[in-house]
Amino acid sequence: MSSTARRPTRTTRRAAATGLALALAAVTGLAGCATAASAPLDLSATESQKQGGDLTYLDAEIPVSAQVQESGTWQDRALQQNITDRLLHRNADTGALEPWLAESWTVSDDGLVYTFVIRDGVSYSDGSPLDVRSVKRNLEWQTNGDPDKAITPNPVFPKAIDVSTDAATRTVTVRLDEPYAPFLGALTGWAAGLVSDATIDATREEQALYPNLIGSGPFVVESETYGKAIVLAKREGYDWAPPSAAHQGEAYLDSVTVTPVQEDSVRLGTLRAGQADLIRYLQPSEEAGLADAGFGIVSKQGVGLANQWFLKQTAPFLDDERVRRALLVGIDRDEIVDGLYTDNWRAASSIVSPGTTGYVDESAKLAYDPDAAEALLDEAGWTDRDDDGVRTRDGERLRIVTYLDVYDNTARALFQAIQAQLVRIGVELDIKETDYSSYSATAYGDPSTGALRTGWPSPDPVGFSNTFGSASDITGLGDSDPEFTRLLQAHVTAVGAADRTEALRDLQDHVIDHAYSVPIIDDSQVYAAAPRLQGFTLTDGALPTFYDAWLAE
Repeated sequence: MSSTARRPTRTTRRAAATGLALALAAVTGLAGCATAASAPLDLSATESQKQGGDLTYLDAEIPVSAQVQESGTWQDRALQQNITDRLLHRNADTGALEPWLAESWTVSDDGLVYTFVIRDGVSYSDGSPLDVRSVKRNLEWQTNGDPDKAITPNPVFPKAIDVSTDAATRTVTVRLDEPYAPFLGALTGWAAGLVSDATIDATREEQALYPNLIGSGPFVVESETYGKAIVLAKREGYDWAPPSAAHQGEAYLDSVTVTPVQEDSVRLGTLRAGQADLIRYLQPSEEAGLADAGFGIVSKQGVGLANQWFLKQTAPFLDDERVRRALLVGIDRDEIVDGLYTDNWRAASSIVSPGTTGYVDESAKLAYDPDAAEALLDEAGWTDRDDDGVRTRDGERLRIVTYLDVYDNTARALFQAIQAQLVRIGVELDIKETDYSSYSATAYGDPSTGALRTGWPSPDPVGFSNTFGSASDITGLGDSDPEFTRLLQAHVTAVGAADRTEALRDLQDHVIDHAYSVPIIDDSQVYAAAPRLQGFTLTDGALPTFYDAWLAE
């Protein structure tokens, strides 16, 4: 990817360009590191040669809770992905929905009735059957939560369902009050993993502990030492992987030890020393060196929301659409990706990432256009500049407040690069900081906050509607844009793929046209794997899967 030509406009650009150069210099040396969505594979190895071994995986964060509906953190999702199975599987390579625990399914023409045929012979790790009764209970639990235990519903499930079963035909029938297009996609998500009665019956506090997460997946929790390690052991007798999996039967690995190591340099050093097989969270500057040393770089951009900044219109100056649109085209995404990242990353081209249901390429509307940005700000009355080159109006500086994202290990360089770009057009980006534990309360609670990062993998674009809907109102729009409110729900209740595709296109157009959100990059999850790790893959949402992984001698 080559940088587009830059046009200096005003003498203040020199200082801005210097600031950007410093931000880029912090993570240089990033040219084209070769990567893949799976670890290298020795095709000559026999099935017996793949058996056994104990994998050590260093994650960057401490798992928070095993409670299924609370699995909001990446590290919790990754564990659940390997402990539980789901009714449907989304092929990470093709994006197609495939059978899993539901060996087939049908949807009525009106979108109100879903019928699933449940695979025979599946059991949970405690020996209890995963049958139609269990599926019914799981679906109702996901939909309703458990108010008596303060367990909330799964946010990507329908609001209400009626479930009936027929044990003789192994069918589960779900009836909805109104169409809910995201339903099948939601069933592929990490939080849709099926669990045994013992898990559902446990108290909320007990459900938060990983040894109490009893699924039907290829691994079971052998032990948990909070903040230290979680050990997953191979599930004996497992034989119901998705048909498209690289093999069938039990997992190859005997165990996976997941250890949280929050210091980047310690994770990297442990991997290089041969004391770990896999690490997550690399600085982009580390990728090429690891690849040159023989380590595998495994990366994927997951489906769901793009890494974007929502603009809160109750904050100073952002109720003016011209200011918001200036920010939209005043950021040079290609320059950021070329300077800060590797080939594993790309500039965002919409509010959702490519491969997500209904994705529309909006890159033409996001193209860097500093002349247009400056014209919009002039039109909005920000025609004067102070000695720092920041635009002023009636004695006020055009200052936008944000908080450094605590969930992204590349955030500091990214935010500083955007800061340097925006000052080119006369906008001051004030980057505040807080710690991980207080980020949500502080950043979202600060009335001066104008822009915050959002955007996470999601099995369906309903995640965008949930994030931007009236319940959270993160844009501060309230009821001022009824068309936006309508579009947030139109794709959810659409019947048929064609109608939903049209509704999702209209939603993406509306968000970009009104600059309610500023897409920045498509997030990647990047892992480094020891040379001996084979067959390690990522899901469509870029979560790690250990089922097909094995360790070479």
